Amino acid sequence: MDNIDKIYFSPGVTKRERACFEAGIKLGALYHILCGIPISSDETVLSSIEKGIEASISCQPYVKKVVIKLNREKVAGEKTHEYDYDEITGKIIRAELILEFFNVRIFAKIDWVTELNYPLMYVEKIIEF
Repeated sequence: MDNIDKIYFSPGVTKRERACFEAGIKLGALYHILCGIPISSDETVLSSIEKGIEASISCQPYVKKVVIKLNREKVAGEKTHEYDYDEITGKIIRAELILEFFNVRIFAKIDWVTELNYPLMYVEKIIEF
């Protein structure tokens, strides 16, 4: 680990734990950036948001890949009046993240879990190489 890690992180924090921490930070940022953005069922709007936030999150340290898929089935259709619009909520966000920190690769996700009624952020898989 570099000097930043030695200064700010306990020496007891492993590379694996640090990789999980970094993945959690990225998922939290992604989720909270997306929530509340006004949307419509227009495919151009939805795909633009997905690609834009993917590009933004991919700028963060250690991120190797980000894929966002907004659940189109849960986006409201046409406006019912002039002031009507839908917005992104946890029920709509599906995201996958691959992060590498030294020799640890984290596969993490955000997905709506109906049984929990909650947008769960979780580590799907960890590979050490």
